[in-house]
Amino acid sequence: MDEDNLRWAPPEEVVRLAKENGFTTRQIVRIVSGSLPYREAFEVAREYAPLLGISTTKFMELRRNE
Repeated sequence: MDEDNLRWAPPEEVVRLAKENGFTTRQIVRIVSGSLPYREAFEVAREYAPLLGISTTKFMELRRNE
């Protein structure tokens, strides 16, 4: 699966396809928000977090490099 395709697909489709292909929640978070500035990533988090079954705060934690 091409990560660039995941970035621009509808959020529901992104989550479905990624999970079908064995991506972890952390991988999905980083694919959809990894190169975005904080403010834009927060907007993505508000959209994706409920689909991933996590909080917006958890989404933002997962996107950090640790």
